[in-house]
Formats: sequence, structure tokens, C-alpha cells
Amino acid sequence: MAIIPAKYTAKDYSALKGLQGITDDQVAVHLTLYNGYVTRSNKLNETLASMVAENKASTFEYNELKRRAGWEINGVLLHEYYFDNLTAKATDGKDSRFAEAIARQYGSFDDWKKDFLGVAKMPGVGWAITYFDPTRGQFDNYWIDRHDVGHPAGHRPIVVLDLWEHAWSAYLKPTERAKYLEDFFANVSWSVVDGRL
Repeated sequence: MAIIPAKYTAKDYSALKGLQGITDDQVAVHLTLYNGYVTRSNKLNETLASMVAENKASTFEYNELKRRAGWEINGVLLHEYYFDNLTAKATDGKDSRFAEAIARQYGSFDDWKKDFLGVAKMPGVGWAITYFDPTRGQFDNYWIDRHDVGHPAGHRPIVVLDLWEHAWSAYLKPTERAKYLEDFFANVSWSVVDGRL
């Protein structure tokens, strides 16, 4: 029996128009990149399934494509976490269930935010992600360089921030990450974040 890979379908993010600071043009550029990940992930999965059906699963080509799968698929999923946790109708988050949960560990929402921003301001490109570790029942802020490397196993992404320059370079200079971070926090959908707890 042949492998029949399920397809990824790009989500509709038309509701992201009118974000504070982050321009509609910036969102459109970013969504084009996201759609590329969806297309490549589907093509990659189809190619891998064909290679298995043709008894090519032990080839170098298969091995390298399989290694690439984590990059492409996480490119889809991380962007979905990111776009899903944005809204044009954001609040400051201090009354969220997340803020209540985070205060038990960090002391306050503001102390968590300082730690998160400390991670987000690190040099380089990648992701700043607040994960929930179900083993310890704790939240941790991580810097993730690559889509497919460094994610703590079994942890659940709660707040996801794209820190590749494509996330702000259509409306800001590459050196204006601090402004992008302000804009991100002005648009976080805390109800979506709460739903990830």
C-alpha cells in the first residue's frame, strides 16, 4: 500500500489587516513566504511518498529530503502559531489567563515580558517562543535559531514571535527590531494565547 500524505492547506489570514504598526504590506509579504512553506511542504511529502513507493527510501536523495522535511513543515507550523497569535483588536494581556499563570512563576506578567524581550533582543535571526513544559508545569522562554533545531521535546508553544528579518523588513529597517517588538506586543491575541494553555 502506498503512503498517501495529507496536504497542508494555507490558512486565511485576511483578518490581520489593520494591525498596529505592522503594515498590511508587511503582512502580505510575510504571508507570501508562509504560502511558500505550505507549497514546498506538500511537494516534499509527495516526493517522499513516491520515493518510498519506488523503493528509494534508502537513497542519499531520500535521506536529504527527509532531513529537509522538519525545516519546511515547521516553517508552516511556526508561522501559523505566529499569525494565529496576532490580532488587530489586541489588549495589553494583563487580564489574561496566561498573565495569571505566568505570574505564579515569574512574579508578574511584566517580569515574564522582560525575560521574553531579553530573548527576543538576542543577536541573530530565528524565533522567540514561550513554551509550556508539561513535565515541570513551567513556562520557559527559548531562542530558536532554525525551524527544525532546538525545540524542546514535548513542550507546547504558547507565545510565538518570528524574529527573521522578513517579519519586519518591508516596513522597518533591519536595525529597527526594537520597534517591531513593540508592534508585536501591541497586536498579541491574548485569547489565542489563553487557548494554548
